[in-house]
Amino acid sequence: MNYRWDDVAVFLALLRERTTGRAAACLGCSQPTVVRRIAALEAASGLTLFDRSAAGFIPTEAAMQLAAVAERMERAAQDLDGEISDLRGDTAQAVRLTLLDHFERLFVPILCAYRDHWPDVRVDMFASDRIYDLARGEADIAVRGRLNAEDDALVSRRLPDCAWTLYAPADMPDDRRPSGWHDLDSHIVALPDQILSRLPIFLRLAEATARSGRTMRCNNYNSLRSTVITARAITALPLTVGDHDPLLVRCFAPPPEFDVPIYLIGRRASLRRPFVRDLFERIDAYFAEHPEFLTGHRRTGPSASSTAGPAAATQRASVDTSNPDCSA
Repeated sequence: MNYRWDDVAVFLALLRERTTGRAAACLGCSQPTVVRRIAALEAASGLTLFDRSAAGFIPTEAAMQLAAVAERMERAAQDLDGEISDLRGDTAQAVRLTLLDHFERLFVPILCAYRDHWPDVRVDMFASDRIYDLARGEADIAVRGRLNAEDDALVSRRLPDCAWTLYAPADMPDDRRPSGWHDLDSHIVALPDQILSRLPIFLRLAEATARSGRTMRCNNYNSLRSTVITARAITALPLTVGDHDPLLVRCFAPPPEFDVPIYLIGRRASLRRPFVRDLFERIDAYFAEHPEFLTGHRRTGPSASSTAGPAAATQRASVDTSNPDCSA
């Protein structure tokens, strides 16, 4: 029998969100609509797809087996929308770019040059540690750390690694700054919560401070930075944050073993559009030419900030976007 795509979309939203309220918010519809459409899909299929509980809607084994097929329908519907938009010649053109929240500064010269070449294209930029799902069409291009994409619907390229080290307040005397991991017992150390805490450098920092217990907890890069300055603490930061801040100074050169892999990821269907492919290639070429903006200059001291920032970089010429083959 035939199934309505709208009902399948509701099924996927509820599968991902587990409550009718959150599913309705994602779909832009009402909560009763979600309940009604799930009931209709269960009746049409003759399957129980969710067990209702106080904790929400729990997918059954049948739902989990149907998920992959439903997601293929979702991607096909998104690709169809894109092709129709291209054939119609829609003038409203936009690229959805998601990147790590401490990369915004690095992208200024890239986006300025891109705007000169594509003045009618809008770039929607989402700077966040949230992992947007490109395969589901939540974004067109992503720059993310640690986790590479493993999906045929996506194209992935590895950018230069992002270097990290420990930072102290810039006005802390040289002989007071820790010179190594062994030298932290007398310092307050700022540590992050949640996802950031699982980075290797923070695991090492937590281990080094386990004995002293002189730690403060923060929830993002800005709060880590503020704690270093206001509480005269020590913390780990990526060079993309610490080296651009005159109130911070490196304690020592970035240890290579704590470099974080950075990946440029594009949604294959989106990259068929020349203006999306061009931005993807510009990002790749820019960091290939200027790896130091991520890897940094491995030196210490009050002048640790890079003397040549991204804004001073020479703009690259426009890249050829005529080749539709987007293989990584």
